[in-house]
Amino acid sequence: MYCRNIEDLVGSEREALGEGWKSRRFLLAEDGLPYSVHETSVAAGSVLRFNYRDHSETVYCLEGRATLTDINNNRVFPVRPGTLYVARIGDDHSLRIEEATRFLCIFEPALVGQEEAT
Repeated sequence: MYCRNIEDLVGSEREALGEGWKSRRFLLAEDGLPYSVHETSVAAGSVLRFNYRDHSETVYCLEGRATLTDINNNRVFPVRPGTLYVARIGDDHSLRIEEATRFLCIFEPALVGQEEAT
């Protein structure tokens, strides 16, 4: 059984930081589950592009506002609290962050730790 608080992750090796974003990793591959769970915060004005070669990601918006673009299919979706989207392996997509945003992200297979988006 696991029980972790986000305060335990801040400043630890389970916190990954990048330009305009931070990801706090509650569960990673070393925890022995087939998925990892992260809380990711992104600053307003950020534009991020992703295309995962080895993972799928399920994303649930907890707060903020963004625009998701499915680059493969030229589709655009609004993202606000209560929105869930899934990016499968090879789904080229981008996020334009309109308001500071906080997401709950689940990766399968589980991330090891400090991977960065590609």
